[in-house]
Amino acid sequence: MRMMSRPRQKPSAGGRLLGVLAVAAAASIWGTLGYFAKLLYAEGVSFEALVAFRAVVGWVAVLVFLALTRGLWQLRVARRDLVFLAPLGLVGIGAFYLLYFFTVRESEVGTASILLYSSPAFVTLLAWAFLREPLGVLRVVALGLTFAGIGLVVGAYDLGTLEVTPFVLLTGLLAGLTYGMYSIFGKPVAGHLGPAAILSYALGFGAVLLVAFALPTLGTLVGLPLWCYALLLMLAVVHTALAFALYTFGLRRLEAGRAAIVATVEPVVAGALGVLLLGEDLTALKVLGALLVLSGAALAQVGPGAPAAPKKAPDAGP
Repeated sequence: MRMMSRPRQKPSAGGRLLGVLAVAAAASIWGTLGYFAKLLYAEGVSFEALVAFRAVVGWVAVLVFLALTRGLWQLRVARRDLVFLAPLGLVGIGAFYLLYFFTVRESEVGTASILLYSSPAFVTLLAWAFLREPLGVLRVVALGLTFAGIGLVVGAYDLGTLEVTPFVLLTGLLAGLTYGMYSIFGKPVAGHLGPAAILSYALGFGAVLLVAFALPTLGTLVGLPLWCYALLLMLAVVHTALAFALYTFGLRRLEAGRAAIVATVEPVVAGALGVLLLGEDLTALKVLGALLVLSGAALAQVGPGAPAAPKKAPDAGP
């Protein structure tokens, strides 16, 4: 006789604190991605080779994690799930990695990170258009805050002195869009597949696309200083597998909206590293724009129709 599952207990105050710390740690790790990528670019590593290495090694690390903890049997999925898992990997991992790391190369780390945070706005629009989730006044306000903030960050108020070229602005916004697609494609399978299994398939499909794009520039990974290989390995294992595990741990102890608000520490860390270590400019209008974008991102998560934590497909991270 199959026993009925117990209702999910509300986490204690200590459990919620652990959740906050885990999400903040994951977001802080992701916030350092741009800085480390810039170091590797300076050594001649192409952005295509970087993201291909990260996806392939990160995929192997997640498979090892699954094998040692819950078993690879969790990778068994129905064929109908592949309809969502394939585009999840090709778009939410493959296209996203290419667009985001290209934007990091061509702009400031802080700017690229803020452009990425257009993702909640795109998710709101896509969920309204394709998943029939309600929009509501608060989410419309969130959209306005997000795009007004992006305009301030990139200097759209003076087209003659734009912070980035129109093409880089486009790739940055497309990075936000493709990042948001991870949640859209992941939602139909999040109810019956584990987060690690979803990430395994996403990284696997994404790695195929990324390796194909990286083939002409894989030679940039040869003959690097030893610290570069250590850094590449860290980006694959720590910034992919470990950060995802921390975020998932935290999400199980927090509401999805609260986790999303805590995760806004990511662009703060990215911007701070850009200013302190890379000498990037920081103006009052940029700070105001960043605050508007982060406010919009938080509001999009807590407004009417925001997904409940158990049904939210965990983010793969940048």
